[in-house]
Amino acid sequence: MFEEKIAKIHKLSRGLKLLYVEDNESVRVTNIELLKNFFTDIDSANDGHEGFEKFKQSNYDIIITDINMPHLSGIEMIDLIREIDKDVTILIVSAYSEIEYFTSSIKVGIQGYVIKPTSMEQLMDALDNCIDFIEDKRSKKEYQESLEHQVDRESKKREETEALLIQQSKMASMGEMIGNIAHQWRQPLNELALLIQSCKSAYQRDMLSEEFIDNRVSKGMLLIDKMSDTIENFRNFYSPSKNRLSFSLIESIEKSLAIFEGSFRNNDIELSIEYDEEGLYTFYGYSDEFEQVFVNLLSNAKDSIVEKNSMGDRIIHIKILDQGESIEIEVCDNGLGLSEALQHKVFEPYFTTKDDDQGTGIGLYMSKEIVDKHLKGSIEASNGTFKIKDKEYTGASFKIILPHFKELDDEL
Repeated sequence: MFEEKIAKIHKLSRGLKLLYVEDNESVRVTNIELLKNFFTDIDSANDGHEGFEKFKQSNYDIIITDINMPHLSGIEMIDLIREIDKDVTILIVSAYSEIEYFTSSIKVGIQGYVIKPTSMEQLMDALDNCIDFIEDKRSKKEYQESLEHQVDRESKKREETEALLIQQSKMASMGEMIGNIAHQWRQPLNELALLIQSCKSAYQRDMLSEEFIDNRVSKGMLLIDKMSDTIENFRNFYSPSKNRLSFSLIESIEKSLAIFEGSFRNNDIELSIEYDEEGLYTFYGYSDEFEQVFVNLLSNAKDSIVEKNSMGDRIIHIKILDQGESIEIEVCDNGLGLSEALQHKVFEPYFTTKDDDQGTGIGLYMSKEIVDKHLKGSIEASNGTFKIKDKEYTGASFKIILPHFKELDDEL
């Protein structure tokens, strides 16, 4: 058994660096010769002061020290060492056997205490315990590093996934933008086509006068300016904000609604907005992030109404409430609605009730990410009823709850 312990210490101590502190030269020389059988890297010091100076200049795995030494005692030296390194393994070898020395040694956090004169077996037992402590510490460190590496790896995977989702969301937004531009341009394009046809008709009937041409050119240029304004409005809408600023939620909502003007008109969707003009609807953050969320909610409401294909009223109702500590923005529609099962799934990535070529399932997921993490609010989905002019409608409801205006810190 003793031989096995010797073999174990011999095997595990070879890569360890040891500092031996002893003021008695003969004892120091004798014990260093003994320790050289196990440790290949040994430094020595004559007292606590020299031992502490050497400790500051190098990294040691084990420190073996006496207690009673000139200039700086072993306990005082350990106190100073613990201020720098709370985990280094320390073994005391001392002639003191009084309880007060044991108590002081325990307080400074040692891993072993051997009383002089020291037998070979006592020293080996103490070294065995110290090496077990070091091995256990290494195992915990390796486990911790493994966990940190795993967490880091998973964090990177999540960041990559989120980056992909953001990119897909941008592409989906771009497709939505092109679709909305098409809706906005449909009417002026039809009018331009009629103007061009009227020119041909006037020529065929020999009515193409200078006044007629001036009139058609003037009307045509007005239509082209309108189409150009549409492009500029969309370009500004999709340009990201550079700084967090206080902004009006009402103005951002109106800006978002302007994007859908043509789409709502072409699909016979009626819009209703309700809010108290005396309320305070100021928020601090990136206005484009809020607008991105609101556009996603409007887009989903429109698609749900169109998919239902009802011949009756087609309504999107927006209700904005100043609740003092928070602002609530609710978007309701009388489309297909949300079953209880869908209410728990709509914010999951890639979940969609639309056909593959019509929906990506990332719009609402990104909306929740933005509201929760960037706007420091919350968003919830439900099925409910709303009234307009005493008429009751049923459908999906999405409610955003945002903290009232305040300059949030840099973690946004």
